[in-house]
Amino acid sequence: MLPVHYQAEILRLHFAEHLSYRRIAELLGVDRKTVAEVLRRRCVRTELQQRTPQPSMLAPYYPLIDKLLDDAPNRSAVNIHQRLREAGYLGGITILRNYLSSIRPTPTKEAFFQLDFAPGEAAQVDWGEFSDTFSDGTKVHAFVMVLCWSRMLYLEFTLRETLPALLRCYERALRFFGGLCHEYWHDNMPTVVIERLGRLVRFIPKFLAYAGFHGFKPVACNVGRGNEKGRVEDGVKLVRHQFWPGRHFRDLEDLNRQAVEWRDIFANRREHAATGKVPELLLSAERQALLPLRPEPYDTDDLVTCKVSPSYRVRFETNTYTVPWTLVGRSVTVRGGDDEIRVYYAQQLVARHRHCYQRRQDIENPAHREGLKERKPGAERRWDVDAVRSFGPHACRYLELVSAGRRSLRSELRELLCLATVYGIESLEETIGLLLDQGQVGANHLERMLRLRDAPKAPPPLELPDERLQFLPPAPNLQGYDALLLDPPQPQDDPEENHESNPQSTLPNAR
Repeated sequence: MLPVHYQAEILRLHFAEHLSYRRIAELLGVDRKTVAEVLRRRCVRTELQQRTPQPSMLAPYYPLIDKLLDDAPNRSAVNIHQRLREAGYLGGITILRNYLSSIRPTPTKEAFFQLDFAPGEAAQVDWGEFSDTFSDGTKVHAFVMVLCWSRMLYLEFTLRETLPALLRCYERALRFFGGLCHEYWHDNMPTVVIERLGRLVRFIPKFLAYAGFHGFKPVACNVGRGNEKGRVEDGVKLVRHQFWPGRHFRDLEDLNRQAVEWRDIFANRREHAATGKVPELLLSAERQALLPLRPEPYDTDDLVTCKVSPSYRVRFETNTYTVPWTLVGRSVTVRGGDDEIRVYYAQQLVARHRHCYQRRQDIENPAHREGLKERKPGAERRWDVDAVRSFGPHACRYLELVSAGRRSLRSELRELLCLATVYGIESLEETIGLLLDQGQVGANHLERMLRLRDAPKAPPPLELPDERLQFLPPAPNLQGYDALLLDPPQPQDDPEENHESNPQSTLPNAR
């Protein structure tokens, strides 16, 4: 309602000063319709007229709403609206939401303790998922680690939220900060926590092995308590709202290049809203409290052992990669890193591919099928025998000896082709000659000799600076102990004892 003094002034200006409606509205800054309403009733209204409330369309359905809420107090407005539609309700959902907000109790806001950390005490880690960025529709994930005291931030984007990807980001983050915190806080992400029941937490064994390697304590925050890791939550929000909008990226490498530039120039040099200080300036003080890093790096590759399929392929994640066709049926080890996939057989590298992050792709190296078409059964008879004979004279002699023995010729040929692929034809031919010189045949002996030849040699004996410590005493002569055991000494007679009167005295230990 218009204030009383405004109403009185309108009446005075019009009836005493004879001003028009428009002029009064301009002087008082009110609407002309308001001026007309006051002049129409020609009096000052001091109380609001009580309006008769109109019945709501929702009123007949109040009992049904109460019944639905009694059955399930947490029902959403959409769910209740669907049930009301079945009962004949024709109104919208807005008045329903307003009614539910008036009858439901207002949740009270929870108070939290402020978490304070000492320098080097803890860091917080979290993932942030971002929408499709590249043309192939691949999603990217932001790894964010924040030091709790200085608020120094580390940022890196990956294409996976797997444990190997987490450990690789961890390694680069620790090198970036130049040391270790005593504790690292996470939410219950599946790459860290495998099971949780109340306060009981079971971490993934591989992550515990990584924590034990560096010597830090992993901490899992309580479920639904984002305030416990608010520092890294703010870091993810900072990336999402300050770095991400309006940027375009060619690939993951370009994305990480822009992220590093933004992190070092803006994020870590800004005046932090909570502390009022620059994180980069506080890092030098916090580094003095960080634990030292181990000099040797941690093996963060993803290891998978599998058999080579008949199509000379191995499966890693959801993709297949080719290997030399001579390894069909063999068990190989696949090591997956950030950029490439490497395949090993008997600790020898036999294939490498660029890591493909798309799904259900087949990555083929044409060199892995060279010679397969010509050597298929029916294309050329005895191709495997001719291939082994082409290795050299030692291989020819080896085949003659195997053919005369009881070993399976087909198995030996398959093993020789496999060893030639892994170790090379020249090394295999030389090793066959050494094996024949020892008077032996057999692919198992060949493989053992090849492995021993490539095995690292034992280090030389340790030399101590003090010569007295290098002295080795001579080995004791054990023949004297053997003589005592085999020929025990006989007991001597007592001259004062009469042997004739005591014949048992001649026996040893008779006394």
